[in-house]
Amino acid sequence: MKPRITLALIASTLFIVLSGSTTVQAQAQEPVAKWSFDEADGVLARESVTGVDDKITGIFKHVPGVSGGGLRFDGDTTGMVHPSAAAPKLTTAFSIESWIAINTYSWNWIPLVDQRKGEEAGYLFGIDSFGHLGLQLAANGHWQSLASTVQIPLKKWTHVAATFDSARGLAIYLDGKLAGELLAPGMMISASDQDLLIGRVREAVVPAQWIHPKYPVWYSFDGIIDQLEIYNRSLAASEIAAEYSAAHPPSGEVLPYPALPSGPSGPGAFGAYYASLKYDELWDAPRRVGPDSDVVVRFDESPIRLVFWQGTNYIPAWVTENGKWYSDEFVETWGAGCPDGADCEPMSDKQNRYAHVRIIESTAARAVVHFRYGLCEVEHYICANIDPYTGWADWGDEYYTVYPDGVAVRKQVAWTSNFSDQHGKPGHEFQETMILNPPGTRPEDNIANDALLLENMKGETFTYSWVPESPARLDRPQDANIQVVNLKSSWKPFQIVSPGNVLLKPYRTKEKTYSIFEWWNHWPVAQVQSSGISAVAADKPSSSSLSHIEGQPYAQTNDSITKLMLDGLTTKPPADLLPLAKSWIAPSAMKIAGGPFQSEGYDPAQRAYVVTAGSAGKFHASFEASADSPLVNPAIVIKNWGDRVPRLRVNGKAVSWGPDFRVGQVRTLEGTNLIIWMKLQSTSPTTLDLIPAGGN
Repeated sequence: MKPRITLALIASTLFIVLSGSTTVQAQAQEPVAKWSFDEADGVLARESVTGVDDKITGIFKHVPGVSGGGLRFDGDTTGMVHPSAAAPKLTTAFSIESWIAINTYSWNWIPLVDQRKGEEAGYLFGIDSFGHLGLQLAANGHWQSLASTVQIPLKKWTHVAATFDSARGLAIYLDGKLAGELLAPGMMISASDQDLLIGRVREAVVPAQWIHPKYPVWYSFDGIIDQLEIYNRSLAASEIAAEYSAAHPPSGEVLPYPALPSGPSGPGAFGAYYASLKYDELWDAPRRVGPDSDVVVRFDESPIRLVFWQGTNYIPAWVTENGKWYSDEFVETWGAGCPDGADCEPMSDKQNRYAHVRIIESTAARAVVHFRYGLCEVEHYICANIDPYTGWADWGDEYYTVYPDGVAVRKQVAWTSNFSDQHGKPGHEFQETMILNPPGTRPEDNIANDALLLENMKGETFTYSWVPESPARLDRPQDANIQVVNLKSSWKPFQIVSPGNVLLKPYRTKEKTYSIFEWWNHWPVAQVQSSGISAVAADKPSSSSLSHIEGQPYAQTNDSITKLMLDGLTTKPPADLLPLAKSWIAPSAMKIAGGPFQSEGYDPAQRAYVVTAGSAGKFHASFEASADSPLVNPAIVIKNWGDRVPRLRVNGKAVSWGPDFRVGQVRTLEGTNLIIWMKLQSTSPTTLDLIPAGGN
């Protein structure tokens, strides 16, 4: 540690003076390797005993430490190598101590210090994937291992130490107190000639928790290391306690939880916006994307938003008023068409090599956002079902047509040359009810125990609880096609599909040790090469899945499948979703009274009535609204209307453009389209007139 007066130092000095010991004896009390990490910048960290400057690799940051500076490791790439020739030669006894602040637990054992050669020689002082401190070493032909039962807390400074003495055995200490001991006198270390590593694994390691696929991954310590020292003797427990007591680290969380970014809070002018959403400085640093690569849809009458962010691989997520994140998944495939039988999906596209998002349309009346991605596996980014003749693989196109009421039509197009898996079953999945848990939160912090409500077109409902266990089936009410997700928020996610042969099934909880819900942390944000790792703590961003709800294909060609879903956020009770569902599934008939207009009918993929204008003129339409075919916030698209903003009449009364009646214009190669959206609900005949500027 940095020079300071401690009880251990006073005792050592008195011993030297009273015994007449030489300077060599005094030096034996000092560390044989020491890193203070006081450098303010640069890529070198000095080991002050030998004067060797060790290179810091990967992404890192110099930050305040317990005393002076510290080094922030990013959890993925940061590491240091101290050459073997300069490393301490440890034989019959040694000690290691340091101050650390853990940001997240690692995927498996992560060394603070590692000078081992497999399990044949050397030692490792580090932390396991559950946050337990440990010391491992090769002695007497065996790999000895000791780990604490106490978990190191996240985000705060902790003093860690380990000792080995051939006369006694192994011991580990947390904050100056003994945390574990392995009594084994007579052990002798098998020395290693390897370079000494700090804060990074020596080779790729398979994560300790349940993982799919079982690929070995590279990773680093995630947090801050300060005052790392190695002794060639076994420190007494009193010395370690004195070292801990002499320091006065900052209290509280020195590494705050980052927030999943969703843009400015609160309502904002309705529309889709390009944005540069920042998450965490070290996570953002290696991203090779330009500015404004993300998209946020805001709403002027509600604090919700729809976010397409690179940290979710642009997979869209609805964000509630209090920061709960919800997503309806994506197109996914698996089995024989995927390399190694892996999952092929956009969440495996860790570097966003394929995934991207663009704004097609953004007006006061609606926004249209396009999300495109390749269905790739996580190791080599190879996409599924490569066609032997064309070379094209599986791709997904999703179009979100979003209206000011917080309702969107989700149009999914799966492009593929393989419509079934090796067992002849449907080979693609289109929807999964997924909740994203921000770092620092568990699924239970975001999802109510009564997690799902299902409803059918008769208005019958049933609520499913995950207590005492997840439901085995979702078979009530009969013919359900509406789902509401009970997040711990005022705004609730909902999904609506067309009735008839709806696929509804729960996502069964396989692991209940850490949550009553399924809980994974391989996505979002994580760069680990995996499509499935069970979470053991609320340290990282994570996700939980509840169910699948899928309707039948809306369209199908020789190489594509298209599906539609109505989704969004609502504060209304489930009964109020039924009119919305009817207005989309069984829309009111629209009749046009003369003029140069031709109806193309109702387009559920836009949630809009579509009309083509042959020339300029007054537009008059009547809607045969009823209880079975109501009007609920209808939209009208009139192609080639032109650049003039019309006047509006509803049921013969003049209406001003504003929050309840919105107009937008979209210019195309063929002309200017007019978009009308109305905050209007009706179960009786309704008329609408659009009068060109200057007309009567």
